[in-house]
Amino acid sequence: MLSIVVAILSGVVVGGLFRLTGVTHSIAGAITPGVIATIIAAIVLMRRIGKMINPVVEEAQRHLQGGRRELALKALREGLRFRMWHPLLASQLRTQIGLLLYDQGDIDGALEELKHASSRPWESPAFLGCAYFKKKDEEQMKSAFEKAVKVGEKDDLSWTVYAWCLASREKKAEAVAVLKRAVEKIPGSERLKNNLELVEGGKKMKVAVYGDRWARFGLDGSKPGVPKQMRGFAQRPGFRQKPQRKR
Repeated sequence: MLSIVVAILSGVVVGGLFRLTGVTHSIAGAITPGVIATIIAAIVLMRRIGKMINPVVEEAQRHLQGGRRELALKALREGLRFRMWHPLLASQLRTQIGLLLYDQGDIDGALEELKHASSRPWESPAFLGCAYFKKKDEEQMKSAFEKAVKVGEKDDLSWTVYAWCLASREKKAEAVAVLKRAVEKIPGSERLKNNLELVEGGKKMKVAVYGDRWARFGLDGSKPGVPKQMRGFAQRPGFRQKPQRKR
């Protein structure tokens, strides 16, 4: 990414100046100031890019909170013009775009975005797995869900969505295997244990207990939906959203 390249070049220039001006008498002596300059330049650039992209993210957030999905999508897509300047930006924006397209029922569009999206939070690859499930591409579905449970191994819903999709394709043995892995990771989850028993007995899993979190995936006839609060940006350096003022 350009910000990293510029930061490294800054470090090289500073190190070179230290050496050429005689401040240091060896190449090794010029390395330390060069590294320090690289770090400082990277921090400054990341913050600068953050200030440039934050208005775009905040605009998309306002549209999303107001139910204006198309305008939110437009704002997020416009934010992609900064993708060459931040190594995490494109994957974060594509996560949000993919989730919005999935919510609108545009599964093909969601697939194209989520394939290049961030793997964090775990919901991102999980939605990708659900999109492949709806396209009946089981190999890609399992690949996406394996990424989801790796990231969200301590969230029983990540395993539940995976197992539900397998069970719905009448892959009982595979669903049981996933739930057994889940119980090993989260031994205190009664919901996982109950669903394991249900699948082993040839019965449907109980997913209503997860409420809106489950409904977001739109797998059992419920309408899919994404939260009105976008996730991911506030957790990354340089992408801190301003707190909403109380009225």
